[in-house]
Amino acid sequence: MRNITKLRINTRDILTSMVFGVTAGVLASILERIDTILTGGNATPLGYSNTYGWILLSAYLYGPFGALITTEVQAIIGLLTAANPLSWLWPAVKAVFTIVAGVTALAIQRIRPQSSTKTRIITMSFMLASLDIPAVYFVMVLVLGLPVIVYYVGLPLHIGLQLLPATLIAYLQVMERTGLKI
Repeated sequence: MRNITKLRINTRDILTSMVFGVTAGVLASILERIDTILTGGNATPLGYSNTYGWILLSAYLYGPFGALITTEVQAIIGLLTAANPLSWLWPAVKAVFTIVAGVTALAIQRIRPQSSTKTRIITMSFMLASLDIPAVYFVMVLVLGLPVIVYYVGLPLHIGLQLLPATLIAYLQVMERTGLKI
């Protein structure tokens, strides 16, 4: 297993991270509108899985800085297209998640450099799912002012979306982009 995650990134990595961000942002704008049609705006499973799939991919390939570029470009596109009523909040929230994912990717590489791609992606996803516990509370209860019961009902959905589809999406994206075999 070759080490991929980087602490330093070059111009090519920056441009690729930006392209990932544009792709993720365009997809998010479309998927979050589909989510609104399907759920009336009460849930965003497609947009959520898309976002975290890109965070994991970019963090795996380019570390915290590449992931930060990807998600902030995506967040800016979300702001410009008003993809979600909370678009104003996502740049800060996504920054926290990307730094956690990128640092986790670097830590895995340093501690267990022989770990498989699947192990790295699943570990990053688990860390993000753990971060979802306070983040979902912050957004649902403190920002939106919803009752705590809504948080308890919504939390399993968020963690399940993080651990299952977002992890699978990221893993398949890594396989496709790096040419690694499943």
